[in-house]
Amino acid sequence: MIEGRQKRSDLGIGDNLLRKVLAIVLILSLYLSSCHGTEENDLWLLLSSYEDISITVSDLAFFLATHGFDAKPEKSYVVVKFSSGKEVYLTPNGAAPGLADLWMTPPSSSGGPTRVISSDAVKVNVTYNMTTDQTFIKKVSRYVIFPVTPLGMCYDGSQKLFENYKSFGVNMMYLFDPAGFNSQGHLWIALEDKGQPNTWLAIDSYYGVMTNDEYYYHAPYSFSDFSYLDSVNPRWRVA
Repeated sequence: MIEGRQKRSDLGIGDNLLRKVLAIVLILSLYLSSCHGTEENDLWLLLSSYEDISITVSDLAFFLATHGFDAKPEKSYVVVKFSSGKEVYLTPNGAAPGLADLWMTPPSSSGGPTRVISSDAVKVNVTYNMTTDQTFIKKVSRYVIFPVTPLGMCYDGSQKLFENYKSFGVNMMYLFDPAGFNSQGHLWIALEDKGQPNTWLAIDSYYGVMTNDEYYYHAPYSFSDFSYLDSVNPRWRVA
């Protein structure tokens, strides 16, 4: 009888110990999961807080390492390894907001660490001075019949305007607001007035010449080549 009671007592101690071990394992798993999530959030916040249109893969890896991340350059991307063992992959994103795009699987490209875009190709948050030359404004207004394209098709319309005004022999820029038109992005152009250097005339492909709207003279991004739009906002074609 005593032996039987001892066995049941030992069994009870074993059950209690097992429950305690399982509780500790559960707590640790929740803690590690929380740490992992915090690491991902911290990484995303860091990437979103800076911009550098000329950053390379090597530069990006060094930047992340100085902020405490296990980051190593690999081909055309950076591998970041979290304390949980999970890896994510980052590619420099040019002039798009933030420093890099984040991938769950390794990107297929293997081009190596190259400069994404020249440092002066895209101007960020520039305000342009509006021309007051009425002769120039009237000439530009008569040169094109507006609207060039239907409302909302500003990407096609801006390209057509750019081609039409080439004969003027003036300096031209695309101006882009990624938050415009309900976050679908808004694109328009500006022509520099040669008679008044460093003054510009903004033109919307639907509304025409803009002489009384300050919105059209400041843009988050501006560039002289339409191809740079992909660097500024890679998802624009989906909008």
